[in-house]
Amino acid sequence: MENNFKRWGKIKFIINTIIIITLLLSNFIPTINALEKSGTIQIDNITIEYRNVTVYAPAVGESQNGYIGVISTITVTIQDHGSGRVFVDTLPLAQIDMQGSARLAVNVASAYAESDSNCTINPSSYDYFFVIRTGSPIIGGPSAGAIMTSAVVALLENWDMDEKTVMTGMINPDGSIGPIGGITKKIDAANSVGATRFLIPKGQGTYIQHVTETVNTQWGTQIVTHEETRNISDYAAENYGIEVIEVEDINDVLLYYTGHHIPLTTNVTNVTYEYLAPMKQLATSLLKQAEDSLQNATSAYESTDIPNNYLDSYDKQLVDALNSAEEEFEESNDWYNQQKFYTSTSKSFQSLINTRFINYACDYFNSSNKELYMNSLFDQSLEYYGNQSSQAKQAKVQGAVSLQCIGAAQKRATDASSYISFASSLIQKNDDFSAIYQLAYAVQRAESISWWLSLIDHFNDTSYYSDEEIQNFADDYIQDAQQAIIYAEVILQEVGSSSSLLIEATTMLDNAKDDKNDGYPAAALFEALEALAKANLALELVDATTQEKIESKLERANQSAIAGISESRTLGIEPILAVSYYEFAESLIEDNVRNSLFYYKYSDLLTGILTVSGNSDTDIGSRYVGIPERNINFGQITFLEYQKYFVLYAIIGIVIGILLGILMSLVIMKKGKQTDMVKQQPQWTPSRVTNYQHSMNNKQQYQTFQSLPTNINEYYKERNR
Repeated sequence: MENNFKRWGKIKFIINTIIIITLLLSNFIPTINALEKSGTIQIDNITIEYRNVTVYAPAVGESQNGYIGVISTITVTIQDHGSGRVFVDTLPLAQIDMQGSARLAVNVASAYAESDSNCTINPSSYDYFFVIRTGSPIIGGPSAGAIMTSAVVALLENWDMDEKTVMTGMINPDGSIGPIGGITKKIDAANSVGATRFLIPKGQGTYIQHVTETVNTQWGTQIVTHEETRNISDYAAENYGIEVIEVEDINDVLLYYTGHHIPLTTNVTNVTYEYLAPMKQLATSLLKQAEDSLQNATSAYESTDIPNNYLDSYDKQLVDALNSAEEEFEESNDWYNQQKFYTSTSKSFQSLINTRFINYACDYFNSSNKELYMNSLFDQSLEYYGNQSSQAKQAKVQGAVSLQCIGAAQKRATDASSYISFASSLIQKNDDFSAIYQLAYAVQRAESISWWLSLIDHFNDTSYYSDEEIQNFADDYIQDAQQAIIYAEVILQEVGSSSSLLIEATTMLDNAKDDKNDGYPAAALFEALEALAKANLALELVDATTQEKIESKLERANQSAIAGISESRTLGIEPILAVSYYEFAESLIEDNVRNSLFYYKYSDLLTGILTVSGNSDTDIGSRYVGIPERNINFGQITFLEYQKYFVLYAIIGIVIGILLGILMSLVIMKKGKQTDMVKQQPQWTPSRVTNYQHSMNNKQQYQTFQSLPTNINEYYKERNR
């Protein structure tokens, strides 16, 4: 017996030693913790389904020795019976850009899933939970946006994620991958968890390294520091054997993480006869009106004595207005001949503003009582605006077409109102000449209300929107625009940049809030969409540093707008506004790329409103094409790396061999003990067996009951113990 105790003590010592060695090795053995789970939680009579995945997000942290690469774990959970809410839990506390990145990730992922005919989940019926954990304070930056987006898409689509892929990159609202910093340090961190492939934003394949050298000169030895441009792929391969891939958009990311790919929309026409016919009729009418007004303005100017001195260059301003009106009329005629009828009407509108201004100004200078003339002109303009705006306010939205036309009409009514108010303030300051232009713009803008309302009868008004739905849409997009503006401001501040687009977005958001309160809900909705488009574009243009990137963004925006237009028509909805702004975007590509991008994106957002109440019948579906094979030159891996892994695996083999030997010894000892104890076992009666089984069953039931969470909060508590 004494020998058995001694033997057992030795075995315990060996086992404890092996455990300690194993724990120490676990700190050096690369592992990936990308776990995917699904299940249900029963609450009363409701069964809540959930899916979650844990992924790694490399970041840059601050230590006593400077900045280092650190790893954060992000657990993303989607749960049904939700309403699209986003919850973020970070430890340590993160900056606001992490919360903004999570919201943006859900928006982009939801749009991606909705465009996929193979996805059976409605993203808006789920809630989203992000639990971020890191062991080191992280430097601010939205570099986890792309991986969070990928995780959400994978959960919505029920796709597996590759455990050997890690990435860094910001997610843009259009699904493209934005720039980040500290890539080499993040590769260091990715290696610590066994990554074999690292994804980075396209165009960030190089980095600057400061190199210090000792140089001998005629004045003696000097230490010189200079910058060298080096390749990130070489850094990752030579140091860790990691393959680096540049990715352009979320579709690229998903290919390397999940092996799935969704094809781009191609060969889709953006115009139809149903759209062209009424727009041509309107363009024809306005072109003739602009021509007649130009002739009248020219005659009025030639027959009027316009004062022109150093302080008041009225004559020069009218000459400039006349030249502009003539140029805009010619452009309108050119676009009309190219069948770009919305662009033609836009140019005619601009020409009409200038010619109306000239006619008003000539009447002003020809009047004997200029104060009386201004009062009369203001009263007439105000009365005309009142009649036109009342039509826009009283118009009833019946369906998708009337929503667009009434929204456009209401927006023009609120524009006219602001110009009349400005004119009133100028008159009070005795600046009659400037007030005349404001009134000319207001009246012409008010006149355009009738143009848009007249289009309703030319289209089949499909779908249906209640007043409550329009109000809710306006509220939702006002909130979305406000969050987008704040997020864009934070990111631009981090990169040391600014954008006039954010100022424009803030102004448009304020207009949306005012118009909603003033009884123009459709106008408020479209103004909120415009503010959202401007805020998103301000963020996306951060990395538009080369012509190649600009062209890529134009192509992406173009394709996305076309896809939205196509989907609307699939649902039987004619997207009048979206097609008009798409056409206008095309006309601006050569002269104003920024505005062209804006109108593409605005067009895309408009179709999103039109299709939200219908079921998408898109024929675009994702397909599994397989995760691309790694293509790394292992000859680049240093001998030190090979030696490290050889020693590591040799140690593991020795430990496993010892463990197997001990297990075999334990089995032999156990058999000997069982033989000795057979004679000492008590005789069990049937009743004693029954009582024992009954007590064990109760214990198991109690344990099962105790382990079942009753709500999502308890589930997370149990999971984190």
